[in-house]
Amino acid sequence: MTVADGDHGATKRRGDVRDESTVLPPAGQIGQRVWALDWEARTTGGAGYVGDILPDGTLFGAVLRSPYPHAAIESIDFSEAQRMRGVHAVITARHFPKGARYAAYNNFDRPPLADDVVRFIGQEVAAVAADTREQARAAAAAIRVRYRRLKAPLSVAAALAPDAPLLHAPPAQVPAAAGTAPAPAVKPVVQGARNVRHTLRVAWGDLDKGRNADVVVSGCFEFPQQNHCCMETQHTLAEWTEDGRLHVWSATGTPLALKRHLMALLELPSERVVVHEVAVGGSFGSKIQINGHEALAVRLAQESSRPVLIALTREEEFETNYTRHAFKVDLSLSGDVDGRMRRLDGKVTIDNGAYIGAGRTVMAASMTVLGAAYNLDAVAVDAQLVDTCKVPGGAMRGYGGPQTTLARESLIDELAERLGRDPIELRLQNAYGSHVQSLIGHIGTNGTANCLIAVRDAIGWTEEKEHPRHGQGRGVGVALGEHPSGAYTFPDSNRAEAFIDLTPDGRFRVRCGCSDVGTGQRTMLAQIAAHELGVRPQQVDVLTMDTDQTPLEWGGWGSRGTHYTGHSVGRAARNFTARLKAIAARELGNGPIQLEGGYVHGDRGSLPLGNLVGLSGEAKEGMLTHFESYVQDDVERIKPDGSGDWTATHNYAVHAAVVEVDAKTGKVLVADYVSASDSGTVMNPINLEGQIAGATVIGLGGALGEEMIFEQGKVVNPAFLHYAVPRAADVPRIRIVHAGLPDERGPYGAKGTGELGVNPVGAALANAIYDAVGVRLRSAPFTPDKVLTALAAKAGRKRNFRLWRRPMVLYVEMVRRAYPLGLLKVLHWLRIRNYRVPPPVAPLQSLSRPSSLAELVADLGPDARPCGGGTDVQLCRRQHLYAPKRLVSVSRVMEMQGVTVQAGGDISIGAAVTLSELANALRTKLPVIAETIDEIASPQVRNVATVAGNLRQWKRCWFFRNGFQCYKRTGLSTAPCYAIQGDHRFYHAVIDGHRCQAVTPSDLATTFTALDASVAIFGPSGERVIPATELYTGPGETCLRVNEVITRIVIPEQAVRRRTHFKKLNLWQGDFAVASAAVSIALDEEERCQDARIVLGAVAPVPFRATRSEKRLQGRTLSSEVLRSALDEELDARAHPLARNAWKLDAVAGLAERALEQMLERR
Repeated sequence: MTVADGDHGATKRRGDVRDESTVLPPAGQIGQRVWALDWEARTTGGAGYVGDILPDGTLFGAVLRSPYPHAAIESIDFSEAQRMRGVHAVITARHFPKGARYAAYNNFDRPPLADDVVRFIGQEVAAVAADTREQARAAAAAIRVRYRRLKAPLSVAAALAPDAPLLHAPPAQVPAAAGTAPAPAVKPVVQGARNVRHTLRVAWGDLDKGRNADVVVSGCFEFPQQNHCCMETQHTLAEWTEDGRLHVWSATGTPLALKRHLMALLELPSERVVVHEVAVGGSFGSKIQINGHEALAVRLAQESSRPVLIALTREEEFETNYTRHAFKVDLSLSGDVDGRMRRLDGKVTIDNGAYIGAGRTVMAASMTVLGAAYNLDAVAVDAQLVDTCKVPGGAMRGYGGPQTTLARESLIDELAERLGRDPIELRLQNAYGSHVQSLIGHIGTNGTANCLIAVRDAIGWTEEKEHPRHGQGRGVGVALGEHPSGAYTFPDSNRAEAFIDLTPDGRFRVRCGCSDVGTGQRTMLAQIAAHELGVRPQQVDVLTMDTDQTPLEWGGWGSRGTHYTGHSVGRAARNFTARLKAIAARELGNGPIQLEGGYVHGDRGSLPLGNLVGLSGEAKEGMLTHFESYVQDDVERIKPDGSGDWTATHNYAVHAAVVEVDAKTGKVLVADYVSASDSGTVMNPINLEGQIAGATVIGLGGALGEEMIFEQGKVVNPAFLHYAVPRAADVPRIRIVHAGLPDERGPYGAKGTGELGVNPVGAALANAIYDAVGVRLRSAPFTPDKVLTALAAKAGRKRNFRLWRRPMVLYVEMVRRAYPLGLLKVLHWLRIRNYRVPPPVAPLQSLSRPSSLAELVADLGPDARPCGGGTDVQLCRRQHLYAPKRLVSVSRVMEMQGVTVQAGGDISIGAAVTLSELANALRTKLPVIAETIDEIASPQVRNVATVAGNLRQWKRCWFFRNGFQCYKRTGLSTAPCYAIQGDHRFYHAVIDGHRCQAVTPSDLATTFTALDASVAIFGPSGERVIPATELYTGPGETCLRVNEVITRIVIPEQAVRRRTHFKKLNLWQGDFAVASAAVSIALDEEERCQDARIVLGAVAPVPFRATRSEKRLQGRTLSSEVLRSALDEELDARAHPLARNAWKLDAVAGLAERALEQMLERR
């Protein structure tokens, strides 16, 4: 067994777990640490992605999308768009064959462009090709669509209601996709159930056993939709050539499947469609099926007779691309007092979204997880797939595994607690061994026991249980995951083919129809070929994807890449080696023949390998080529319930996590993480460790922050600005242990591993959190709100806001209560009834760079805004919040530069100073400024963002920022505040919220207020100075006029002398504050509070100064308990939280405690 450090450096040996766990790779290239063959190209910008391959004359495509979650299309008028400058083609559903549907997993329900009905916000309605992106987007916005809005079931509960509209009717006839077997008709609705697309009854094992088990534990677990977050968004370039052939360059993980989709959709024969090789910037499942834009690029190219590129924006990627399915898992687990686990019973409900995508197979795959890991008597689960008017679910790394694994592994820990057993020992007792028949099918080698023992040792399980803070905020958890190495789900999916070419210069070329989406598959195939052919991997080229030049191969879905392409290329290389030896024997004699180092050696001497091309007499086009087809003929087609011997090997992983949970703020920190995997023979440790670490990070994101949030059917957080994907600074050290058992059915004993690392993460963290603080979280992600809410419930702690004593608050409360009774519905309807997609923002006309304050102010006006680093102004333009024609740079205005300490000790800060410059200047003199700035955004942003820009940035409410027609965005009194009923847990007010619930996002504003700062403002009338407490008139709204600028911030000397600390809670490193606190204290000679400032950020429209608490602290000896008591009393008296954000009061009070504790520690 080997352990790799989290930096994926050289491996080091650890003590053996069991003798059979040590993998001894064959001599040669297998098992060597080989860097990716395209490493230099990818890291230097040399790799050719779709966006880099633009033929002359390429047009740019844009898509018009539905603004409604459910509506009938009554008419489409694109005449104006056709007349616009630069437009070459406009297409609608009528440009496709009548009734055309994507052939996704034998389910035909999604049209390339909506023909009669739209079923989710963002569905494709029309598309445009033009000379520039801006022209295409403007033309798309000019298309007039007349909709008739329909009732939209936006949740599973609404979709299942008896009066819910039926989203799909059965198709009259289901055609067969070109080149595939006829598809069976799909029953789109289960008899007697509204919008239930499919059901699945799993009944494995002896159902009579275990019914009278000694102990039963149960729970309801929820897992939300999650986005793939590929570095490269979806891109497709299409071109039709004069010979009538369609050429496609697409960021796809399944080139052959894409080709067949297009053939079926456009009714084209195979010889007329070719998909070409490109570099692909990640998939994680998002690029293994057709995604709604590929066919549009193809049809636009045909209409315009020009190449057309469609590249989705990040927002489109979130709002329209397939996501991980949301699950609700009701599960129970029974066991006996001797530790024998008996049965799993339950019900699983899956949100399918508007179209089928991969929903049916994800449902089946999520069930197999329940039967392939532990030796149970039986599993009995009912599952249903429910249509809703939301962006469709699809394939994502783990493929249903993370959702049901969370439930199963959490319950195992609960059962262990009930039985008084150690969680690892309980798993060891019940895990399947090798070469057994499981509830779902045969299992070959199984390294689960090795993995459990490995993580127990590596994480220091016993030591963690004895840690001084164990159970007091620190805990350790473990979980087991399983995944197959490919699945035989449709005809020929158990087949893979490969060509190997030899050229006269002695180089080999592998031709395989797979797609390397970042998995390192090309490098692995080169290693395999090199291993058999006696050369170095660098002497092997690999051509992938090109459907004209590569044979049948279905791509890298289901963790099948290593197994199937490894077998096909390995067989081709071995048999080609034998063939080459036979050719060489003609010249070198019949003695032993060896291929080594690019030469063939025999009794009569040696020859360069390239010479064999000419000697063979079999070369074509200057190459000698060998072909092989590999069929895994000992597997069977998967059964409808997910059972059967449909995969050659199963791979297993055990993850262990140590977490530290801040009970005052709810923040979960992963202090240590170990992944032990059974992936069989390690083909290339670099690739394997990268795959495991990457999968683990996706699992960490889903467990600790990532979730797609919806309101009125629209995605609320459709970009990284508001989506909690882990940043590099959030990722803990991940220690990787190789504890696998080779399996003879895998190539060289290897198994798959690409998806395995996602599945156990959520459960490992849930179990660790419970071990740390004693609360069981069953709804992912485990964000601070859920932690604090659970802790408050455990302690029986409730706040009393006494709203009846506050008349002005009562009025606001009455309005809030009217929202779910129909007020929101009315206000929303008023805003969207005539909604039109806004055209792109006009380009800037100018950027001026004045050199004095007078020139700067003279340049400002209604059509011009000042610009520092531009980090917010450009984003606001893109988000259609404002669109000044001119920007006025402050970079040359010397009166706004510099950080100086004045004669009296005051500190003057120029408004145009960057955040990095300010932090560096005051890190010693006034450390709280550096503390604050270090928590803002990223180093790249801090290097350009300015002090004034931070103070004046607009509110970060995700409804306001992401296109919701709210009160603040429209300025209309008849517009709603979507935060009142929408997801307001993180970025909305708990104090003083009125018509708008947003907060001021500036962290510096919180700290400057605590430091009694003053703000100097310059305009046509000269300078005025105001205290920082008067800067804001509302959330992110200042008192500055259009022709005024902030010139400097002054911090008085007495505030500089106080002890001040800043603490912030956010969802990821660099995120805007969910809550923050700046505490500034002056102590007298007896260490009692002489003066205090307590300012709370992100809890009110403007930074909230807790003046009552400040007064209560004066003259007292300080402690966190004293501060908390004062704050709780004031917050209860002032707060008016929304339905789901009262937890922020505990969080912000906890942050103030942490700031005071840090201050007291440093006395």
